[in-house]
Amino acid sequence: MNTTDRSIALLDAALRRRFGFIELLPDARTLGTASAGGLPLGPWLDELNRRIVKHVRGARHLQVGHSYLLPGGTAVRDVGRFAEVLRDDIVPLLEEYCYEDFDALAKILGDRIVDSGRQRIDATLFEAPRHGDLVQALLSSFDQLTTTQQAVLAEADAEADAP
Repeated sequence: MNTTDRSIALLDAALRRRFGFIELLPDARTLGTASAGGLPLGPWLDELNRRIVKHVRGARHLQVGHSYLLPGGTAVRDVGRFAEVLRDDIVPLLEEYCYEDFDALAKILGDRIVDSGRQRIDATLFEAPRHGDLVQALLSSFDQLTTTQQAVLAEADAEADAP
């Protein structure tokens, strides 16, 4: 049961009395050394979740799970697929968590993606010709991340193995 479903609190309490619960938090290590467009996914996910916990009230249980970046059981390596996951799954989730607080959303995703003054996401970054700009926006907003030579080589290997 998802802890964010507040409307079923009484049912949740009844279930908690009858069952044991195991907490499962995101584990970015499952992504290994995967990168998309040179963005190291594991470290990015860890930092994204750190920011969610810091800027969203009661967010310990609202962290983004690693499974978003593991469609079909393998890590996303294609930058276009990563952009889709970010646009279609992660950003709407974060918008819901922040509930019209675009300042908090900008602190989580970065001000190159979120224009808090105009209260909007720069949707053009998710279009195919701008995927490189999206990665650069994330790298600049998550300044402790870098495009490592290891990430670039891993991505080149994945592209070489693709049919």
